[in-house]
Amino acid sequence: MEPIELDPGEYRGTYKLVGGRLCLDFVNTISWPGTEQEHDWLTPPENARRWFAAAGLPFPRSKDTDLQALYESRRMLTSVLAPLAHTGRPKNAAVADLSKAVAKAYEGRVIDPATLAWIWLPPHSATEALNPILLDAAELVTAGNHDRLRFCPSCHWLFDDQTRNGHRRWCDMADCGSRDKARRYYHRSKS
Repeated sequence: MEPIELDPGEYRGTYKLVGGRLCLDFVNTISWPGTEQEHDWLTPPENARRWFAAAGLPFPRSKDTDLQALYESRRMLTSVLAPLAHTGRPKNAAVADLSKAVAKAYEGRVIDPATLAWIWLPPHSATEALNPILLDAAELVTAGNHDRLRFCPSCHWLFDDQTRNGHRRWCDMADCGSRDKARRYYHRSKS
């Protein structure tokens, strides 16, 4: 997996699409959530544009991007998806918030007369750009295999374990897997 060219600012790291689903990769736009190392990959606004492009999603052309809508949606998605990844259940209020957002997101799709397939209308705001992500989250919550929804023990990113045997342990073997193995080797050799 190749890193996406996002401006890391002061942070020393890279961002990769490792979640296996749009909604998980969007939640993972915060590295090391809830720690001193926490880093938000959606700032500056140009990073948001680059992230959406890398994920294959359209983003509004306006220079004035409302990042607050992205942050709020990411918090909402995290409040639903993180408990599932930790084999728990999200709070009813969080699911209700997602349900409201998903109902609104459906308004952003139309049936293309030429192909008879769903297509997304071009987004005019960051909120509208989130529509495919919200519907992906709804699909994961309602019909996805929650047993395959995991969190990385190293960085806490979420991922859909799509391996054949269902034993994927880290978000990315090259980064977190190597770091975790090195840390365990160090502790074993010190004992």
